[in-house]
Amino acid sequence: MKVNCLPLLALTLFSAGALAVDNPYQLTMEAEVPSLHQQTLPDFWRDHAVEGEFKGKGGVSIRYAALRQAKVDRAILIVNGRVESYLKYQELAWDLWRQGYSLYLIDHRGQGLSGRMLADPERGYVADFDDYVLDLKQFHDEVIVADQPAKLFLLAHSMGGAISARYLERWPDDIKAAVLSSPMLGINLGGLPKWLAKGLAVTMDTVGSWWGEPPYGPGQGGYVSHDFADNGLSHSEPRYQAFRQLYEQQPQIKLGGVTAHWIREGIKAGDAAIAEADRIKTPLLLIQAGDDGIVDNLAQDEFCTRARCEGGKPLRIEGGWHELFIEADTQRLPALTATLAFFARF
Repeated sequence: MKVNCLPLLALTLFSAGALAVDNPYQLTMEAEVPSLHQQTLPDFWRDHAVEGEFKGKGGVSIRYAALRQAKVDRAILIVNGRVESYLKYQELAWDLWRQGYSLYLIDHRGQGLSGRMLADPERGYVADFDDYVLDLKQFHDEVIVADQPAKLFLLAHSMGGAISARYLERWPDDIKAAVLSSPMLGINLGGLPKWLAKGLAVTMDTVGSWWGEPPYGPGQGGYVSHDFADNGLSHSEPRYQAFRQLYEQQPQIKLGGVTAHWIREGIKAGDAAIAEADRIKTPLLLIQAGDDGIVDNLAQDEFCTRARCEGGKPLRIEGGWHELFIEADTQRLPALTATLAFFARF
């Protein structure tokens, strides 16, 4: 196994507060983002992305995209987070494609371009969190395996990190190495005790469902487009604006807040992922956003004590907000440099 010091180099440069962040893979810079979205990405996606669908558990339509190199040798399975669609990941796909990887992206049930399960399409809902995991396994077995990639890696964000952790605990041999970025192993409850949050969710889910569809959870509602100044996801204005514009251009991918039932399932899944983390045998790097206000970083720390994460703990990007893949260059570049250097070792 070749040892690569680039993850440490990237982290050292960032932690030292360097004005210029190392970019050994020539990844996209913020200054390039507006022109990238105007011409380069539409052409790239049209020329290389093959979109399809399959029927997941319960007959729900699961949409996906595959971008195959001439020889499908090294491939990355990209597992996105809640509210997202693979369409949001085109800049990331562009950067990874130029490193020679084939790419496979999936939209989870109930969001993106995949089938919605409630009459109100903006309510974030899943009947059982394990349904996400089973959809991912079906995608792997029916679509990716058919291409016979010599090495398959996994790159996951947020809720996708929780889904992927549960996947790796059951099928560790499917993936050569995995990177979890800002994984949702615990939800940031804003200081509310977990037992109280669970109790509120159970009560609202049970009582609210008597009158119809599963209700929104506490403080949740329909889709809202926050201004950049009010966002807590990214410090990069061009990347944030590009993502918001995408949702206006493709309104069918909009998703609002979560139902009380989803909160129950999300908390349960995070707890289970931590409890069974020692089952993961896949080489694993966990990247933590230092100032994440969406997920619980302490849960990630606990996970790494059981899952044998690279370095024995999360690779922390100080100052980073939740969306590291659309963050400012000073946070995004160290995260992606560490990811690519980690994959290059296998």
